[in-house]
Amino acid sequence: MTDVKMTSADTEEKWLELRKQFITASEAAVLLGLNPYSSPNKLKAEKIESTFKGNSFTRVGQVLEPVVVEVTNEVMDTKFKLYEDVGGKKFFTKGALGATPDAVEGDVLLECKTTRPLTFEKYKENAPLTYLTQLQVQLYCTGTTLGYLAIMSTDLTMLTEKLIWPLVVYKVERNDAFCTLLEEEVKRFLEEPTFRVNSNNKKKAQMLLSMSHVKVYFPSPFDN
Repeated sequence: MTDVKMTSADTEEKWLELRKQFITASEAAVLLGLNPYSSPNKLKAEKIESTFKGNSFTRVGQVLEPVVVEVTNEVMDTKFKLYEDVGGKKFFTKGALGATPDAVEGDVLLECKTTRPLTFEKYKENAPLTYLTQLQVQLYCTGTTLGYLAIMSTDLTMLTEKLIWPLVVYKVERNDAFCTLLEEEVKRFLEEPTFRVNSNNKKKAQMLLSMSHVKVYFPSPFDN
């Protein structure tokens, strides 16, 4: 990964300005048809007009990010730290892709997510492809090979005397074939006036992502 670049962004405004110039980790899944909540046309409009400023879901995720790191460390016996606390606000790029990791321990990344209780029931069974793509882009842009995806429910109500965190953790290895496929779709997105998701590439991306992750933590109901 010789052309990986890292840029310091000492303010939120500079960080947001950098994001406008690249396809970010949170946007990349759209180009492969893996984000059911967006589309290439919507993404193109957002990039041109800079219309997306975040929403209530992204704000909750930002606030709870340190909690997800702490809980992950507790259940996984890890020592992840928020990336900003380790190396400051940084934006990593490779080609037209860009990413900012949430947390890090050595050369291992951690992507932190929170979600509503009903959605968590789905995500604890199957890791969402959008999040897996996001972590793959982070691994690609930072030149690292291993990361974890931690997803926590926003409902922290405890029904048992023993503390059981509503958290699922997936171990994710960088898949270079997936990254190459994504690179090609990013190039096409930037060059073609009318971009449509390639259904064959979507299927290939789904297969590659499924091969690249495994669930490593989820509390068993028998722990009660």
